[in-house]
Amino acid sequence: METSSSYAHEIPNSIEFKKLQVKWRNEMSDSQDLRNQAIELTISSNKFNFGYQWEWCGVPIIRHPDDIVLQQEIMWDLKPACVIETGIARGGSLVLSSTLLQMNGDKSRVLGLDNQILEHAKLALKPWIDEGKIEIHQCDSTSEMASKTVQTFLTGVLRPVLLVLDSNHSHQHVLNELLLFAPLLPIGSVIIVADTIISEMPDNYYNDRPWNKYKNPLSAVNDFLLHNKDFTVDQRWSRRSLMGECRDGILIRNT
Repeated sequence: METSSSYAHEIPNSIEFKKLQVKWRNEMSDSQDLRNQAIELTISSNKFNFGYQWEWCGVPIIRHPDDIVLQQEIMWDLKPACVIETGIARGGSLVLSSTLLQMNGDKSRVLGLDNQILEHAKLALKPWIDEGKIEIHQCDSTSEMASKTVQTFLTGVLRPVLLVLDSNHSHQHVLNELLLFAPLLPIGSVIIVADTIISEMPDNYYNDRPWNKYKNPLSAVNDFLLHNKDFTVDQRWSRRSLMGECRDGILIRNT
């Protein structure tokens, strides 16, 4: 502990503070009551499209702030050689990955795949595409074309990479993405599977979608892990965000 003239109590040094952080994180991740409150707040905030209100470098990003900060922590720790994302939407997530790579001191190498890339997204991403920082390809992210595109993109890459799966959230689609891309990733790579939060939402919350609380990205993750022992849930990150959408859906390739 260190003393400070500004505070009446002693201040933890960096080692002590890190231990406290671990303690707080573990306690928060284990609190079902707090998680229930977070889900209730998520449902209430969805009435205002909370997840659609944010931007990154002026480009709309369909992410909760918790998960934006969480990706920064993951990438700062992982130092990935590149980032691959399925699901482009309005483009902000690709820009986030690009700027975080550069913040790490690396060249921006980001690949985005989507079965439909709309003109407003192309226009928003144009400065990054023109500078060679972001590549986008229109294809089904479970297709042979997607596999070949990713294999080409990863040619010569030996360091870990970050894969973000945020396209179709149906069980089978996410499982097919995992089965397609996981074998291509170097050891140490991390996968963020978005919207595992669906499993925590009320029954019939997604009446107009091909997923529900029983068949969703988290059920796909669980099926994948049953038969792919090279990957495990990365306990450092899987429950770090409170208002996040990828709880228990962050995986790491160990072997």
